[in-house]
This record gives sequence, C-alpha cells and structure tokens, in this order.
Amino acid sequence: MAETRGEKRSLYLKWRPSRFQEVVGQEGPVRILQNSVKKGETSHAYLFAGPRGTGKTSVARILAKALNCEDSRDGEPCNKCSSCKKIDNGTVLDIVEIDGASNRGIDKIRELREEVNFAPAELQNKVYIIDEVHMLTPQAFNALLKTIEEPPDRVTFIFATTEPEKVPATIISRCQVFEFTEIARPEIESRLRKVASSEGVQITEEALNLISSRARGSMRDGLVVLEQIISYDSEGKVDREDLFELLGLTRGEVIEEYVEALIHAKPGRALEVLDELEKRGKDPELFLDQVLEKFRTQIKQTDDHSELQKLVTLSRGILDASDDLKSSSHKRVTLEIGTLELLEEMKPKNSGSKTEPVGEEISNSPPEDSGQKEDDSEPNPEKDRKKSDTTTQTGRKEKEESSEGLRGSNRWKDMIKRIEEEKISIAAFLEEAYPVLRNQDLYLEFGREYSFHKESLEKKQNFSYLKEAVQDCFDDVDELRIIYNEREDRPGTETDAGLLDEKAELVKNKFDGNIVEEGRL
Repeated sequence: MAETRGEKRSLYLKWRPSRFQEVVGQEGPVRILQNSVKKGETSHAYLFAGPRGTGKTSVARILAKALNCEDSRDGEPCNKCSSCKKIDNGTVLDIVEIDGASNRGIDKIRELREEVNFAPAELQNKVYIIDEVHMLTPQAFNALLKTIEEPPDRVTFIFATTEPEKVPATIISRCQVFEFTEIARPEIESRLRKVASSEGVQITEEALNLISSRARGSMRDGLVVLEQIISYDSEGKVDREDLFELLGLTRGEVIEEYVEALIHAKPGRALEVLDELEKRGKDPELFLDQVLEKFRTQIKQTDDHSELQKLVTLSRGILDASDDLKSSSHKRVTLEIGTLELLEEMKPKNSGSKTEPVGEEISNSPPEDSGQKEDDSEPNPEKDRKKSDTTTQTGRKEKEESSEGLRGSNRWKDMIKRIEEEKISIAAFLEEAYPVLRNQDLYLEFGREYSFHKESLEKKQNFSYLKEAVQDCFDDVDELRIIYNEREDRPGTETDAGLLDEKAELVKNKFDGNIVEEGRL
C-alpha cells in the first residue's frame, strides 16, 4: 500500500495510489484500463483529461507499471517484481515523464521521435507520459502527430491535460480519451479521515468537512491542506478554529451578512463587509468561494421558484466576479465593482430607474392642433426658420466636437447621464475613456493603466448594453470599438481627475456610502 512509503515527506506523495484499486473517485476510467490490461488489449495512445489533483498522472504511472509487471493479476501491478520496484523508484529508462509546460518546444519532441525507435532497454514496454500536453507548441504537436500515427511496437503514449479543448483534434482522434472528474466531497473526506488516523492526527469531523470542501474536488489539494494543519499544531490536534486561522477563511456570520445584503439589495452593507475583509487581510477569492457555497446550500433548501431564480442569478454573478478576480491586479476594486454590477442587474426591470428621452423632458408646452395638416407646397416661413436653426445647431455640434473633442459634447454627456441611471458601473468605466469618431465608427480609447476598465467594458453583457446606448445617442455611428491609446498626448487628462471625483461623489450619494480611501488606480 502507498501509505507504507515512509521515506516520502509530503502526504500527497506518501499516499499516492500505487494500484488501480487505490484510486479514489475515478471508477469508470480505472475499470476500463484495468480490464484492457487484463485482456491484453491496450491502446498505443491515451489522453487523460480532467481537473488538477484528480489522479491523471497517478493513473498513468499505475498503467505504466501494469503494462510491464512480471506478475500482473487481474490487470493490477504486483508492486513486488523488479519492474514495478524500478518504476516506483524512478530508476528505469523506459518510463519517460515529460512536463509539457517546461518542455513545450519542438526540440524535445524531435528528441522523443529519435528515442522511440529504439527497443526497450529494461522493460517489456516503453511508456511516455506527457503532463499538461496542451502546453506544447503547434510545431511540437505536428511532430508528435507523426509519431503517434504509426508508433513502433511496445511503445505507449499517455497524455494528461487540464485543458483538453487546447489539444488539436488530430491528436485526440488518435487516442483513447478518458474523462477524469472532480472527486466527490464524501470520498475526499473519507480518504482524509483514513490518512489522519494513520498519521496519528486528532481532527474533528467539522474540520474534515471544511477541508474536503476547500479541496474543491482535488484529492491532492485536500492532502496538502491536511499537511498544513498537521504542521500547524505540534500535538496533531486540529479543529475548525485552526482551519479558519491558517487558511484565511471568513467566518460564517460574515458570509451570511454579505449574502443577505445581496438578496435584499443593500449595497451600502455589502461594501461595509468588503471593507472589513480588506482590513482583516482575507483572500477575496476564498471569500467568494464561501459565498458560492452558501448560495448552493440555499438553492438546495428552497422550494420557491422566484427565490430560486434570484439565487441562481446571484450565483452566476458571483462566478463572474470570481473569474474577474483571477486576472485582476486591483482585487478590492474588482470585487466592489462586481458587487455593484450584480446589485444593478438584480434591480426590477420596472423600477423606474430609466431616464426618459431628453426631448420629452424639456418640452412641456401643449401640442399644436393636430386637426390641421401643413401644406408642404405652400411657403412656410416658420418651418424654414426651424430648418435653418437645425442646420445651425448641427454645424455648432460638429464645431464643438472638433474643437473640444467628443468627450466634451452634449451627445456624449447625455449618453453618460443615461448610463449613470441604468448601469452606474459602466458609467464609471467610461470616465477613463477618450471617445473618438473615425469613419462612422466610435472608438473608446484607454491608456494601458486602465486595462481593467477596458476589459470590463469588453465583457459580452456590458458591451451589448453599451453598443445599444451608443446607437440610441449617436445616429451617425456604425460600429463601436474599444482599444488601447498608446499616444502620450491623450487629451482630457487635466479634467479627468475632477470628473472622477464628481463620479465618486455620485456613487457615494446613490448608494448612501462613504469614501474610505482617496487616490488613483
């Protein structure tokens, strides 16, 4: 059994499965592979696809042993023969493991192509295991394709990947593909309980449950967390409070306050919770994981259809915010904006927040007598005067936009005013944009320092809304484009600070909040 290998330090290495029957949570792939070895009907190439920490590389090594075991029974490696021991010790030349992330170029694959034609040196079969195979370059994939199309006898390829969509279809079509799924929480919890008992660690059931939840389907992650906990307490006693302290998790009552603030549309309270997280140094990504888990629990418990729809919408919004956090260098701002966006999205459609067209607001005079029709054939001085005024206004508009820039035009200001009432987060992003009209296209230019603003506006939902707003306010615009502005003389820099302060004041008043920090991103 793997647990007897005391020479290995890390728990996930010490408890790595060494036989098919020890693999947890992947019964389907394991059964098929074991039966194929038993019948002697193995393939020349396999692709193991699935999340990290689910056993792909471990199963690949077990399969390599099973293909070379001198005393295999029911497709299982014996772990006692010289071949199995050499593979376990990593001292055999015929089992080659390649990290696709650090050996992604064509030179390594060319080297492999040369080696593959030589007969096995010590074992019955050569086995090449390429981890994270999706990281190989297109040239490397092309070179690899020629090798796996017609491989030499006694050679097996095993590819592992967390992103199978990046593996070329030509490679996939020549492999037997096995999907490795996230390991169920009860199975992780059961395994951790066995490991803790064998290691002499006293751990509560509540702590085990929290660790298995934190593992998110990865047995390796669960064992790593357990090892951290064991190192944290010299006496080997682990409880739930230790986990919160060590892992930076947020307590349940704080999660509850944030969730309630979202459900009951209280942006001020939600932002206060986020301020507390910042002060306590909590990881915002872990925080959102816990929020999602809370929504998941509520979804399972509710029977009300409308409440279910709200919880699903909130969960989807939290998932989007979590994705944004992973690529953001301003995590606090990203989380706050994501929260405000989600609350805006949750507003009822008939809440009356939408502003009426400007033309209808400024005209309070009674309509003219509709019973009389104007005769266009007759001279009409009043009509001619209005037409002349319209032409003059158009000329003034063009002059205004050419001399002050589109950013200072009434059309741009009217659009921003409308967006402020409907999607205040989008209006905030637009404050750092420099709009330019070129060949009937509206370009929104951003400096590199505002990459977060640009990427937020490029999101499908935000871009669709913004494009519709532009079409309503700019009848002479065909397309909307959002780009980086590399020029150092980008206009508007002197007035942007004042506009941003004005926007901050607007957000503060709208959501009844406070400005807790001043400065520029």
